[in-house]
Amino acid sequence: MVQAVRFWRETRDRVKRINLLLMILALALFGSSCKRLIVTKDNSIPKLITPLADAKFGDLIKQLQPFTNLQSLRTSRVGIVFVDAGLTERWPETNAIMVLQRPDKIRLIIQAPVVKSKVAEMVSESNRFKVAIYQQSPRFLIGTNDADYSMWRAKLGEKGRSGLVEARPFHFTEALMMRPLNLNNPRFAYSIEESLVEEADPNPKAKKDARVLRSFYVISEVEILPEGQGASRVLRRFWFDRTNSSRFARQQIFDAKGELATEVHYTDFRKLSEASQDLWPSVIWVMRPHDGYSARLLFNEEKFEINPELPPNAFVLENTDKLTELDLDKPPATQTP
Repeated sequence: MVQAVRFWRETRDRVKRINLLLMILALALFGSSCKRLIVTKDNSIPKLITPLADAKFGDLIKQLQPFTNLQSLRTSRVGIVFVDAGLTERWPETNAIMVLQRPDKIRLIIQAPVVKSKVAEMVSESNRFKVAIYQQSPRFLIGTNDADYSMWRAKLGEKGRSGLVEARPFHFTEALMMRPLNLNNPRFAYSIEESLVEEADPNPKAKKDARVLRSFYVISEVEILPEGQGASRVLRRFWFDRTNSSRFARQQIFDAKGELATEVHYTDFRKLSEASQDLWPSVIWVMRPHDGYSARLLFNEEKFEINPELPPNAFVLENTDKLTELDLDKPPATQTP
């Protein structure tokens, strides 16, 4: 009996010691795991860029006034680069002459660098455009600004398509000569909100995979349709970079279907005109995602004229070189691209 009690006690003590050892081992493993979790660094976790500027609605829309008040513009030294998204091609930089006049007139003459021979010429007025392409695949295009030419683009195929062919002059009109805001019209409403955009850390000393969050104020312009005529729709959005003194940075324009028709980025603001105290973006990216192309415009102080007097023929473009003429509003079967 005594031996049995002693055996039972020894077994109980042994079990206690084993449980204690297991508990110590578990705590050690857990502590080691926690330590590894704490010291692990992940540079891809985005961090909010600070400090952030605060601005009121009225102060933000004042930045749009140089664009909405612009009546005419003439500049003879615009660097322009076309990028074909679908073909992943970038055209060499060319020089251009640009002339604009409100409400919707524009003329763009694109020239080859150095020799200054004309590459293309574009005009737009009253929802109609003409595009003369002088090099590679010469043609003279006529069409309507808000028409859908997807069937014509499909007929061209990749061989005949390019950013130059896809470009329409009114795409650049909207980038520089904005329609005024309808602040006192009850058919339109404006909202303001913050939007955070994740991007690669722009700091040169940042780690390879470092990500950041950039804060923007976003003002949306909404058209309120009468009851029974469909849902209200967003027409435009204006973005202001809170990490850069709430500077105007982006414009988005939406079509009747709610798709993003044009996105424009504005950077490197400078005083480009002696006749105006306003700062103008010297670099503008015009992106047409559904047309598969984008264009970068580079402005400088040379002959950047704000609201000049323009001659009556400033926006006249005729097919004097007898290029192959294509009216895009006619059935594709009746014409050869």
